[in-house]
Amino acid sequence: MTAPRAGTVVVGGTAAERLAELRSRPDLAVTAPAQSLATAFTGVLTAALAGLPAGHRRQAPVVMAATDYAVAATSGYVARCAEAEAGGRRLRPSEAMTPEPAQLLQELAERTDWQGPGHVLISPRSATWQAVRWAFGAVSAGLHPAMVVCEVARDPAGGGYRVAAVPVTAPGPHADPPTGPVVISGTGLVTAFGDGADTFWRNLLAGRRGTGELTRFDAGRFRSRTVCQTTVAAAPGRPVRRALVDRARAEALAEAGLGRLPERTLLVYAGVVPHLPAVAGAPGVGEIALEPEWDGDGFGAAPGDRVLMAHACASGAFGLAMAREWLLCGLADTAVIVGVSALNTYDYACLDVLRATTTGIARPFDEDRSGVTVGEGAGVIVLETAARAAARGHRPPAVLAGISCRVAGQGVSALSTRVGAVCMREALAMAGLRTVDYVHGHAPGTRQGDEAELRALDQVGAELGWRDVPVSSCKGASGHLLHASVFPAVVTAVRALRDGVLPGTPGLRTPLGARHVRVLRDAESREGLSSVLVDNFGFGGNNAAFLLTGDAAGHLEWSAHG
Repeated sequence: MTAPRAGTVVVGGTAAERLAELRSRPDLAVTAPAQSLATAFTGVLTAALAGLPAGHRRQAPVVMAATDYAVAATSGYVARCAEAEAGGRRLRPSEAMTPEPAQLLQELAERTDWQGPGHVLISPRSATWQAVRWAFGAVSAGLHPAMVVCEVARDPAGGGYRVAAVPVTAPGPHADPPTGPVVISGTGLVTAFGDGADTFWRNLLAGRRGTGELTRFDAGRFRSRTVCQTTVAAAPGRPVRRALVDRARAEALAEAGLGRLPERTLLVYAGVVPHLPAVAGAPGVGEIALEPEWDGDGFGAAPGDRVLMAHACASGAFGLAMAREWLLCGLADTAVIVGVSALNTYDYACLDVLRATTTGIARPFDEDRSGVTVGEGAGVIVLETAARAAARGHRPPAVLAGISCRVAGQGVSALSTRVGAVCMREALAMAGLRTVDYVHGHAPGTRQGDEAELRALDQVGAELGWRDVPVSSCKGASGHLLHASVFPAVVTAVRALRDGVLPGTPGLRTPLGARHVRVLRDAESREGLSSVLVDNFGFGGNNAAFLLTGDAAGHLEWSAHG
């Protein structure tokens, strides 16, 4: 391993007075104040990337700590939602969610030639330290020749935001990256079909839909009242999200063969934000925001190892990428990715004002699709290195063979075919594969997104010589779990590898046309199934794809009756 070196800290932002005070410090490079945070962020990151060797600037990963920004943006949105609800009205388009932190990375990619991975951490009190540990650990281990750590923080005087960034490089030749795969050792899932990954899998194979009427809150002012809601109830004063996670955690640890998690466990959480003191009394805010003194939801991870990830509906996949790197560079012995989507007025109002929900039912990859059906549920994924699993005598169900995450593209809600294809290519290349046996698509049933995803798959398929690679989506069955959407997808991929069966796409009637992939309406057997590509996309330019592989032998027998 090599000892990384930190370059000059670049500071900028929108707080002009504070920046003027910092100009006298010789250890800082202070940029001119900007009128907007996006402009300040781009300026600071451009200067920090310029501090890297020329060959590393374009692809250097950026890890961004943005807890203050996330808290302020979400608090403002919650206040607007509460005001609209009190008035019995829907949100106006101008009141929709303030841009999420990842959209600053999206702006950077659009305005400059930077095309590297970007990750946003919003952990309470520890996001910056986590970003620094990640960068120094990954560069030291040879996973990356260079990285940039960035912090977006409120100015203490209350006059805007301060942006700081520092390049991290290896002083000598790039070290050989660590070898040995990262494996998925256990999964847990709760959906509208009930508790358990196998319960979900059986219903998906049978083509069932878990739809019903929304009863968690009064949805009379929204376009759609059809959802995939669980029957989970929480104790008085306790949010439903905690009850959902408790159930998924128990199953995941049991499948992983762990009575309890090791001391050095990384916990990555998708689907929640830090405590929001300014709107703590808002109705149901506990379904999206943590308690003031969050205990890690009983997972036992140390406070500094509890990470909140903010990448919209792709947060789970970005969490997998982070976990893989922390395990490979020795920052953790075990990693747990947690995602939860408890039905709440805030997420629902956002999708409603963007007209992303359907007034009927979701039909992924269908010519007549008209939007998403929102789902409720939670998932937990346990990861470790293959060597650690073998040492304790555990046989993992799948290998995380390749993964790629990018924050890029244009617009808030549009999926970029180009960027999606980049992620697919990079995940395949990392896994050393040119084709796959099956693709589990993100496809929530939106007009633009489903078609753009198929175009990306067709582009990659044309380049690599694919012929009728099967693809399907589970969101017509369990609904779109939003920030937790990757968890049913991972369970689907793991069970497909185990059983040698490809699930269909519930709700599909008239498949979209494609040249190099084939959209599945119904489940079918697939002998020798050994690789699955999983897509995971989100609003705000969040894009990810990853490869799961497994042993093709020993699949359980399957029939059309389950």
